[in-house]
Amino acid sequence: MPTVLLTGANGFLAAHVLKYLVDDTFDVVGTVRSEAKADDVFFAHPEFRSKVRLVVVPDMSAPGAFNKIFEQTQFDYIIHTAAPVPDGGGADFDRDFLGPGAQGNLELLRATKKYCKSLKHFTYTGSLVTVYDITKPLDGRVLTSTDWNPVSVEVARQLQQPGASYIVSKTLAEKALWDFVEKEKPSFGVTVLSAPLIFGPPLQHLHQNASGKGRFNFSADVFYSTFLKPVSSADGPSQPLYIGYIDVRDLAALHVQSIIKGGTENRRLLLASPEPFLAQRVLEILVDKFPQLADRLSSVRAAAIVANKEQDGDHPLKVDDSEAKHLFGDDMYRPLEQTVVDTASRLLELE
Repeated sequence: MPTVLLTGANGFLAAHVLKYLVDDTFDVVGTVRSEAKADDVFFAHPEFRSKVRLVVVPDMSAPGAFNKIFEQTQFDYIIHTAAPVPDGGGADFDRDFLGPGAQGNLELLRATKKYCKSLKHFTYTGSLVTVYDITKPLDGRVLTSTDWNPVSVEVARQLQQPGASYIVSKTLAEKALWDFVEKEKPSFGVTVLSAPLIFGPPLQHLHQNASGKGRFNFSADVFYSTFLKPVSSADGPSQPLYIGYIDVRDLAALHVQSIIKGGTENRRLLLASPEPFLAQRVLEILVDKFPQLADRLSSVRAAAIVANKEQDGDHPLKVDDSEAKHLFGDDMYRPLEQTVVDTASRLLELE
């Protein structure tokens, strides 16, 4: 069977990608940043022990970080999901975002070209934050694959704010990838899947860290804090939710399809569910499907959410995903209601 390298195998999205790959009987080698993270993967899925090999790569940006992996194994495909993500204060832009992002991409690509002569395709998890300038209103404009966020390294270094650092890092990392493709002209095809916020049921068994924070991944925390956190400590949406969304299971399936389906080579594919992720609509679904949460889904939370309606619903994100639909079909997104119900059910189980 074909062999796949999956980076960041313990991540929220990667966990679903890994499940699809194993179910489809691919041979999988995954990277994680520590032995503890490898243990987490096998704790959640003991059945993977005989089907997946996990390799520790503590620093993707280190020179030769991936050389040993490629010296030991020839791969048919690579799915690169690993990326630095915001996890609170104390992060340094150059050390924690720029290095693992852009430099990490280049280290992986260089090692791939040098050692992995059998590679057919390389899929990278992009983000819609690389496509539009979040400091300006959307005003109904349709975003396309030719759009780029005019980010500034200087601003990210000045702010040292995790959100800004993430946006700059993802943009520079993707630009580094395309620059490599243009200059080095590798023999393998490259696909970037540019995704919005990712919701859906986490497969991991999640745990609180020592400070009691970071229990959920970023998007799961947005969902939980906005809709499910006990009302006494809920403040409503902390940010506009019109950024758009995709179900993690749909995005994971598209990653797998992209490496084996013809016609995806050297494409930047924008993705976003056609149903906008509007807080008011999500609340309506939860009230209907989870009557046992009446104390949480009360008028207090509803009022907080409605107060955000002006910024939340006036300009839903519009994305030209016609190229992706042409390649993968019109049915690549599941309904919002299914995403909301499944996400809530899993987060309530984990709280």
